[in-house]
Amino acid sequence: MSLTRILSLVAASPDSPAQAVTREVLARRATGGDRDALETLLRVTAPDVHALCHHVAGRTDGPDAAQRALERLVVNLDRFDPERGSFRTWALTVARNVCRDRQRRRGLERATFADEGDAMTARHDDPAPSPERIVLARIDAEHLAHALQDLPEPMRSAIVLFHVHGSSYEDIAATLDVPKGTVMTWLHRGRRRLRDALGEESR
Repeated sequence: MSLTRILSLVAASPDSPAQAVTREVLARRATGGDRDALETLLRVTAPDVHALCHHVAGRTDGPDAAQRALERLVVNLDRFDPERGSFRTWALTVARNVCRDRQRRRGLERATFADEGDAMTARHDDPAPSPERIVLARIDAEHLAHALQDLPEPMRSAIVLFHVHGSSYEDIAATLDVPKGTVMTWLHRGRRRLRDALGEESR
């Protein structure tokens, strides 16, 4: 099975123009104190946040990271600036930063355990693809999840944002705070590394 086919099994649909506008309207109303708008905004945004955290932070840390990210969205909602990008891009940026913070802390914990000679090191599970989307190619998708985990975090985030969330180069660049050319390079190199990891049958 090709890499493109495997990635398509875990891909989500990007926002339509109407959906993007709806998020902006909801965000504006929520900032003004409309609790119903806030609840609706969180409901439509949560799947994207959960998917990103699942693939970037992993199966074990993903749910907690997603919950923390949604909490940050609520607390910092007044910081969203529609002039600087879409609400979806801003939300994914917040989620990605939460994942990075957790991974950084997890790395420090592992280093501490190692320094103390503790045999019980912190465990970081590999992320698993969404079951409902990989039912036709479960084994291949699980191999993809392991291969994704081996990519550097920025490259993995770029791959997930592009193939899972359908984000544009520009949106990914804004989310990761890097030039568009860097995003394109990460995607090219990341896909090549995934193909190598998945073997000749995925070429």
